[in-house]
Amino acid sequence: MKLTGETKLFLGILGATAIIIVIAAFMFTKPTPALSRTDLVTPDAHARGNTKASAYLVEFADFQCPACLDAKPTVDAIVKQYQNKLLYVYRYYPLSQHQFAQQAAQAAEAAGKQGKFWEMYDLLFANQNNFSDTEFDTLAKQLNLDMKKFDADYASSDTVNRIQEDVNAGNAFGVDATPTFFLNGKKLDVGSFNDLTNAVKQAVQ
Repeated sequence: MKLTGETKLFLGILGATAIIIVIAAFMFTKPTPALSRTDLVTPDAHARGNTKASAYLVEFADFQCPACLDAKPTVDAIVKQYQNKLLYVYRYYPLSQHQFAQQAAQAAEAAGKQGKFWEMYDLLFANQNNFSDTEFDTLAKQLNLDMKKFDADYASSDTVNRIQEDVNAGNAFGVDATPTFFLNGKKLDVGSFNDLTNAVKQAVQ
């Protein structure tokens, strides 16, 4: 059968389209490469658990995010159960749609400069529904912090820049919602908190 010029052009287009589809399918099904530990566990990140553990769980979260509050009991239970086998790291990712998320992160970082990050972490989540312009000073006073230092650290450019570094990292790592978890460098796609628990259980075995 003799092919016309138009038929040859049509077949050529079909062939090129098929090749593009195959390449695209390969790219989309290709596993996302794991991030390195140094990418996710930075020297100034707030961490708890065993710093020498091979397994590490990193959470990008927002103190005013209801889903992060829902996840907290599961995260706390995981950290407690595997405290000798796991390193847990909290990284800031305040969402712009939450009015006080940035201020809450600044309060946590300022408390951290006085060795009370995790105490403020617990208070912030416990008082998520009470956030206001005056609430963060109230929580700092509950922790008996040096208020002059707290207020200065809260408002400092170093604190704001520190939080922005986490946000920039999250953006680079594909974080687009909170909470987002990375386990041993791999971004988790969890449908439930049980999925998170099971993933960690398998990672520490």
